[in-house]
Amino acid sequence: MGYEPANRQTTSDFLVSVTDPNARIVRPGITSLPRTAGEFAQYFKKSSFGIANRNEINDYTSQFVGKRNIALAYKESAQAEHAKYTRPARCIQS
Repeated sequence: MGYEPANRQTTSDFLVSVTDPNARIVRPGITSLPRTAGEFAQYFKKSSFGIANRNEINDYTSQFVGKRNIALAYKESAQAEHAKYTRPARCIQS
């Protein structure tokens, strides 16, 4: 993207700093960078990671969303994992 981490900065600190306009360090020679939330979103959507992410979401949606038989199979599987003598309406209170 064109930002670089500060000396000895951890990955998590770097990722946080990229979201802070006052903490970003721009690589020398880079002029076209995303600066606003909208620009970062557009950059991600156009990137190979964004495209792969969108493809995975579309695959998941077409495979599972709205499929009644899959939902029923999941419910049956979840019920089978519960103990036979557990009351179904029992709530865990902390």
